[in-house]
Amino acid sequence: MTTITIVTAYFDIGRSQWTSQNGFAPRIERTTDEYMTWFSNLAELENDMVIFTSPDLKPRIEEIRRGKPTTIVTLNFNKKFCHIRRRIASIQSDVAFKLRTPVEQRGNPEFLSADYVLLCNLKTYFVNQAIRQGLIKDDMVAWIDFGYCRDSDTTNGIKKWSWPFNKERMHFFTIRRGLKLRTLESVFNCMSGNHVYIIGGVLAGALEKWQEFYRLVWQCQKEALSEGIVDDDQGIFLMCYYYSPDMIKLNYLGKNRWFDLFRCKGKRTIRTFSH
Repeated sequence: MTTITIVTAYFDIGRSQWTSQNGFAPRIERTTDEYMTWFSNLAELENDMVIFTSPDLKPRIEEIRRGKPTTIVTLNFNKKFCHIRRRIASIQSDVAFKLRTPVEQRGNPEFLSADYVLLCNLKTYFVNQAIRQGLIKDDMVAWIDFGYCRDSDTTNGIKKWSWPFNKERMHFFTIRRGLKLRTLESVFNCMSGNHVYIIGGVLAGALEKWQEFYRLVWQCQKEALSEGIVDDDQGIFLMCYYYSPDMIKLNYLGKNRWFDLFRCKGKRTIRTFSH
């Protein structure tokens, strides 16, 4: 089995205020305490971890990891990415972008929160920063969302996660079959309609493949911005798959099984990790 370093990040982007009274869809507000509780489940894994966060949250994360192999990188999220954040916010407030978005989707954070869109689109940036800074000791790296493990059962009793991923491909994880993207407009329609195939919470690949993928993501992000479109990671990853399907392996977790990453082992391998 291949040993995997996990990269993740957490910054408080004000999600505790994402209430229906503030224009957001119901039941999507989250507090920092909730995220820390969820992270404590992921933190039980003994894999090396690289975590990006703000200086004030570093002590809490260090305490949760309790001596496991961990590197914490701190930065000022609001200051470092202020230029691109302003561009995202400008598109979100643009009339043409709003008209393109179905009414029933307009309460989702990708259409309301520039911080959310920015943070989702920084996942490949964080992984590649970890690679460039020499923080990755393993041959494989996985991005896993800070709050991916909503309970202790999510990790399925695994102590140290490993998986024989093909190192020649980037690995996406899907919750629906039948992904067909014949035109770029079909990709943009998936974005505006919030049609979810690929989960954004987990990605895996070899170090060299991550660096290649980072360049692809950056090109897709720039093109979307030039078209006056912003979306979270799920939409951008669809765009990546449209442009470079040979780079990417789609791993099917099961219908709407967002959190089944660690349940794919043994006899379930062929059925579950296939597309």
